[in-house]
Amino acid sequence: MNSRLPVLIVGAGPTGLMMACELARRNIHFRIIDKNSERTQTSNATWIQPRTLEILKAIGIVDRFLILGNPCRAITLYVEGKELVKIPFSHVDATYPYILILAQSEIERLLIERLQEFNITIERNVELINLHQKDGTVVCTVKNGKAKEDVINAEYVIACDGVRSTVRDKCDIYFPGEDIQDQFMVADAKMGSYLPKDEIHIFFDTGTVFAASSLNSDIYRITANLHFSHARKTFTEKEVKEMANERSYGAYNVHSVSWISPFWIHGKVVEKMRVGSVFLAGDAAHIHSPAGGEGMNTGIQDAYNLAWKLALVMENKARPALLDSYEAERHPAVKEVVEKTDELTKMVLMDSDFNSKLLHFSSKILSNPVEASRKITSTIAQLDIHYKNSPIIDYKEDVNANSPRYGQLAPDVKLGKYSRLYDYLENPVHNVLMFTGVNTSQDDIQKMRVLQENIAEVFGEEIKVHLISTEEVSGFLHVISDVDSLIHERYQVKKPIVYVLRPDNYIGFCSKDLTSESIAKFLHGYLI
Repeated sequence: MNSRLPVLIVGAGPTGLMMACELARRNIHFRIIDKNSERTQTSNATWIQPRTLEILKAIGIVDRFLILGNPCRAITLYVEGKELVKIPFSHVDATYPYILILAQSEIERLLIERLQEFNITIERNVELINLHQKDGTVVCTVKNGKAKEDVINAEYVIACDGVRSTVRDKCDIYFPGEDIQDQFMVADAKMGSYLPKDEIHIFFDTGTVFAASSLNSDIYRITANLHFSHARKTFTEKEVKEMANERSYGAYNVHSVSWISPFWIHGKVVEKMRVGSVFLAGDAAHIHSPAGGEGMNTGIQDAYNLAWKLALVMENKARPALLDSYEAERHPAVKEVVEKTDELTKMVLMDSDFNSKLLHFSSKILSNPVEASRKITSTIAQLDIHYKNSPIIDYKEDVNANSPRYGQLAPDVKLGKYSRLYDYLENPVHNVLMFTGVNTSQDDIQKMRVLQENIAEVFGEEIKVHLISTEEVSGFLHVISDVDSLIHERYQVKKPIVYVLRPDNYIGFCSKDLTSESIAKFLHGYLI
């Protein structure tokens, strides 16, 4: 039987589920298949980074995760059992200044529940076994659990089928990289400890690393390299107990272990993330060291980047060339993440001088704790990803030297006890922010009224225009009151400035020009 549909998502892990949630939110028809009979049942990936939490907020479901997860507000490093330095997340410029620890099994469950609210069902025990592209259609052969084959003709295929991606293999996409020989182990253990549960604790010794973070109550996720001369497939609870106690210098006492799994670290990035109408995301496109807990989060950001672009193209609201920006933006970003995490892992495991380098590193943090912590945590949180060479970002226009710039993520700003800038941006469209500046003239205010009217006339509901004003004004549809100048100060704005934010809150355009011509020219670069 042949069936036709706009999008086929292959793989229902966190990346595929995020892709599905975003397409459902935008009313794009799709099917999502997975060869497994059920969702992930073990904890697997557990770190939800601040940027991912912002994404979950944008799609309206972050509270479900916050209720279940354990917020870790600092990473504490130890050398030979002695605390070396604490890196707090309190200085990070984020809506959620912490890493949320939550089992992947729960992450997937919550995303599946969100899909069910859209009446979307994951087709399980359905495996993609072949595909080829013909006349603008991706012809996919799938097999269900009863070995019955079916053909799906899809306009687009999104490969979220993991490190052993069948889609990647059938598209013959090169997946270069290298492996780290040291074997690692991950486990979930019931433990007792005097160390704070709202911190991630990492212990270093020569050639070894041991990390622990609280999933909930007295259940912890622990990760360690094994430092064995030969590979092992199984481990005993006794070995885990001894390792935890020894490497933490008695800080952790394991009572029982519910899950143990060995793994090896691979650092790989595909040569390309798109072939025709096939896109690769998540582990199908890149895998790397768990240092920093970046893997799952990077995949979720892949999906978030691609979904709004694909939806606009499929609704005939944007030119197909918009899809070229997915690889142009995400490939350099994930390549940098892979290189950084692999470099850090190799340094920890193979550099005999690592401990002294760590001491030097900690002294630099202690000499300027606020700025150093902000820089480190922004990188870990994936808030500093900057799209530097995108075909859909205008790099010509300019604003103040210290203001957020094109290609950067627009910063969120806390406006009060219960209000933030991002609250006004929870919509699936482009947002224009018009800053009045300080002591703005009536002439500039009138220019902004005209700008708002012109954009509404040309783009309709696809663009939402907000006036960010330090004073009371009238004649504007959407006003964000900034009487305390909190947003102006964070964006380093004193004179009128206009920002165009994409649906993912990245800055596509910024200018001091208050006329609509330059904005329209930018948006018409890819919008129809």
